[in-house]
Amino acid sequence: MTGDLDREVAAALDWLNWRSVVPEGARVSIKPNLTYPFHKPGVTTSPAMLEAVIRLLSTRTRNINVVESDGGSYSWPADDAFKGHGIFELCKRYGARAVNLTRYPREHVETEIDGRRVSVELSRLLTRETDVFITMPVPKVHMMTGVSLAFKNQWGCLPDVKRLRNHYEFPRKVLAINKILRPQLSIFDGTYFLNRSGPLEGDPVRMNLLIASDDPGAGSLACCALMRINPLSVPHLRLAVRERMMPQTLGEVATNVELEDLKGPAFTLQRSWLQWLTLAIFHSRLATIALYDSPFAKPAHEVLYLFRGRPKDFSPKW
Repeated sequence: MTGDLDREVAAALDWLNWRSVVPEGARVSIKPNLTYPFHKPGVTTSPAMLEAVIRLLSTRTRNINVVESDGGSYSWPADDAFKGHGIFELCKRYGARAVNLTRYPREHVETEIDGRRVSVELSRLLTRETDVFITMPVPKVHMMTGVSLAFKNQWGCLPDVKRLRNHYEFPRKVLAINKILRPQLSIFDGTYFLNRSGPLEGDPVRMNLLIASDDPGAGSLACCALMRINPLSVPHLRLAVRERMMPQTLGEVATNVELEDLKGPAFTLQRSWLQWLTLAIFHSRLATIALYDSPFAKPAHEVLYLFRGRPKDFSPKW
């Protein structure tokens, strides 16, 4: 990105002909990545990027919601993340709403993924009261899912703070959420990408990019190229290709710039022994129940914090 952020956002969305996607007065829900109670470069969507998008959308509609769920396992309420990112004030400026999906009425919705019926619980705000769903992820590596891009960002749409119960079948579940919500615009805050260890800690890499797409799979594929990551090495992206929710090659994607000229360093996930242990739990339904959803959960997490520490701030790596 160069120059004025508003101009860059407008140029990117104009290239996608966003007004044909967002009818006048449409009910819009925006899902930023607020996986931390305050802004961290490379970890959460920046307030400046979110405001630039809302400012542009508000010229078309005043029915805008910024949505997020409480952090997993009661780590922190969505309201803390809204406050820490200045979103309550932002919404007040533009007549938008900050909505905690955990507190909104829910329903179970089914779809088919990989030849199986998959049921997910979602907020009625998203399933019944949204005309246009927009996702605003941050490109990063992720110790559990390989990468966190346009599909993964919707995991936070699950309103249950115990959504970790679904981890063992993550690829099917996260694609089911996306198939149901149908993100019409994916706007990646690529000011910083996150390298080495995500989603909460790692090395922020200044990329100074805005990646916008009218298809979450195409946008995710472009980000993989920028990060020099093979998307077929990521289980949920491999399944997305098989489900035809993501193009197989960049030759199927129209871009307005040459991605080769924008590539950063080779992003590499480097897991610690503790993260490898957590990954094993992630894939096991029984281990997840024992360590996250049983009487042993709280003491187990207290021991974990002795090794890992609690949430803290960190500075970008330039």
